[in-house]
Amino acid sequence: MSSTVVQYTLPDLFSLCPFDFSKPSPYLQECSAESREWVARFNVLNEKHHAIVEKSQSGLLCALTYPYAGCEGFRTTCDFINLLFVLDHVSDDMNSKDAHSACEVFYEVMADPDFKHESKLAKITLDFRQAIVRSAKPQCFKHLLTNLKRYTKAVAQEAELRETGEVLDLMNFVPLRRENSAVRCCFAFIEYNLGIELSDAVFNDPIFQSVYFAAVDMVCWVNDLLSYNVEQAMGHNSNNIVTVLMQEKNASVQEAADCIGIVFEQLITRFLKDKSRLPSWGADIDRDVELYVEGLTRWVSGNLVWSFQGSRYFGTANNIALLTRLVTLHPKDIEDEQM
Repeated sequence: MSSTVVQYTLPDLFSLCPFDFSKPSPYLQECSAESREWVARFNVLNEKHHAIVEKSQSGLLCALTYPYAGCEGFRTTCDFINLLFVLDHVSDDMNSKDAHSACEVFYEVMADPDFKHESKLAKITLDFRQAIVRSAKPQCFKHLLTNLKRYTKAVAQEAELRETGEVLDLMNFVPLRRENSAVRCCFAFIEYNLGIELSDAVFNDPIFQSVYFAAVDMVCWVNDLLSYNVEQAMGHNSNNIVTVLMQEKNASVQEAADCIGIVFEQLITRFLKDKSRLPSWGADIDRDVELYVEGLTRWVSGNLVWSFQGSRYFGTANNIALLTRLVTLHPKDIEDEQM
């Protein structure tokens, strides 16, 4: 193995981000502990995956991205994010056939109350479904199911690409990443926690779509940049925008990181410009749209804070990464606990 140390500097994402950084939800400690116990009760994760999910600090992510959520909604949201982490890590170690089957079970349990399956994944998903249908408004639940369908299809496609070692070009990767990142599923919980329902007419409006996908892409591109070091060390870097940019542009890690910083700034500019151009649907709907768009900004800024406060991406070096923005590339055979 080469002893050459590769380092790269992250763009100054906090300076670029114009959105407010919220205090975390007051329900963080109570609800995140309950949600961890809920996952453990179903024994769906092996010891390795359980440790990774614990390290993810999903409760902190929820607390920073949904700071306005009430206690019940926050707990349900914690369960959903944990459920996503479960499916993500379980499918990572599966071949494409098994990943497709797991994704199909997950979606069918969510979509069909009469669907029966004896797997642990089905049982924990059914328990979650029973909780959310009691409190989610019909249109909100419809949006969640639509996004879950896209998500599970994209995760199965990701597994196929991982199996063949194929890295997509940028044009084909971006639409896939929007779906397999589960960001759109998470955005459905903005509606849920605000207690609002946006119509299809709003969601399908081209200016609203531009604002919406600018937020989706901000989260996706930043997540891929900040997770790249861990993922490349584990050999899971084909589903990452950094790898895509390096391959397509024959770029170094540093050049890819610089490019992501530029794109992040461009996305912010587009978001703010098109936010100011949103049409009017009447006073009541306009109020809900304003709340939803504010929820998008909370997700972008909250996800950024979580990425450095937690240990998922930088381990014990998270403060160093935050202060210096300098990242040292891990060797590819590094053990999970070292990261």
